[in-house]
Amino acid sequence: MFEPVKYHGNLSEGIVNQIMQEINNGELKPGDKLPAEREMCTVFSVSRTVIRDALKMLVGLGVVTIRHGMGAYINEVNGDEDVSRLAALLQISRGTVEELYQVREIIECQAVIWCTENASEQDIRLLQHIVRKGKELGDESVTKLALLDAEFHMKIVEASGNRVLMRLMINLLDLLGENRARALVVPGRQKLSVLEHEVIFEAIKQRDPELAHQRMLSHLANVRKAIESYGSGQEDGL
Repeated sequence: MFEPVKYHGNLSEGIVNQIMQEINNGELKPGDKLPAEREMCTVFSVSRTVIRDALKMLVGLGVVTIRHGMGAYINEVNGDEDVSRLAALLQISRGTVEELYQVREIIECQAVIWCTENASEQDIRLLQHIVRKGKELGDESVTKLALLDAEFHMKIVEASGNRVLMRLMINLLDLLGENRARALVVPGRQKLSVLEHEVIFEAIKQRDPELAHQRMLSHLANVRKAIESYGSGQEDGL
């Protein structure tokens, strides 16, 4: 099931990633016992210290429980905890900006399609209100614009009607949130974000899922380009 760690970074994280993969593909199920520490040392070709560090991470993630004198067992969790676990795993893996934006494109481009199809009239009014607030703010407050941006994107996911997407988006924004406001420092990015939100909203209002999908994809691509142009030290934008 497992193989020697070939993870180019922290060895414990490499072990955690292998165990998480086996859980996600169903090879490890709730109640299953992990191999003993000595056996895992042999399988992963690492020291006992590395194994113990990996187990501590898994306990911290809520993935396993250590039973004194018995070993480590896979926990049974509900759907929301599974999503939180996924976000925590992404945090451990320290995914690149490109990888995180690939996930964001998958989530938001599908969410905007469902939003276009399922949004209530109240949802439409709320989205319109968020866009108007952004236009009124202009460039006066990077922090306020960042909050409005998150509100706009979260509202689209919420209006899609898919609760799993909602949970994924919350955790994804947490992962991306550390440097969100920095992207607004890019000259002209503030105004462009507001304008791009407006055209996405218009497609939603017109109930045109294909157009909404195209505009959301374009928006996220433009944000990624803005971050890249600002410098490799920037990790996220709006």
